[in-house]
Amino acid sequence: MPDPLVSDLKTMDYAACLKLQRAVHGARVEGLIPDTLLLVEHPHVLTFGRRARQENVLVSESVLQKKGVTCVHNERGGDVTYHGPGQILAYPIFGLEKKGIGVLDFVEKLEAVMIRVLSDYGIRGERDDRNRGVWVKGRKIGFVGIAVKKGISLHGLALNVSPDLSFFQMIHSCGLKEVGITSMAELLGKKIPLGHIKTRLIFHFQEIFDVNPDQAKPKDLQEMVNEYYEK
Repeated sequence: MPDPLVSDLKTMDYAACLKLQRAVHGARVEGLIPDTLLLVEHPHVLTFGRRARQENVLVSESVLQKKGVTCVHNERGGDVTYHGPGQILAYPIFGLEKKGIGVLDFVEKLEAVMIRVLSDYGIRGERDDRNRGVWVKGRKIGFVGIAVKKGISLHGLALNVSPDLSFFQMIHSCGLKEVGITSMAELLGKKIPLGHIKTRLIFHFQEIFDVNPDQAKPKDLQEMVNEYYEK
């Protein structure tokens, strides 16, 4: 199998990106493309994992509509979470079984990627027994939610760079009550260009997963997996 691919999708609607993820996953299962890392930023969306409970959404449907927040259910683990502008998501569609990587090990590697990115900016991120992901002084800053089908992963991590944190007040994020949410911008008192964070994410994926990914333009990637969109 050739080196992994990495594709920066810029900003993409969550539902459209989920469809692309599943298409890439299908092609990866068939061995037609290598492991692929998608980087993306989403418009406002609430996503509901397999264990999501509706009572963890604290506002009405009409409020969500007024704020331009869509809702999408998916196959990842976990409860409800928010994604939006200023948050970087990384979706590694990786073969785990052939690499001998277990699900827990994979989750810990994703957490380690975010911890190292934060460290690059002088922020000490850590794990917390309350929930998977990355925390800073008791507040959550990084999120992990995955699915594994036929030995290939879907979904991944989300890191709060500079999102509008008020949107997190609409939910019990990850089903957790009375938990603060923070961002790199809030902690540093300034905004950081998202392009810089993407560069550091790729670098630390290379380190932690021992890979050397090749760049793939979104258009080229979509053409590679086009036949899997309807499967």
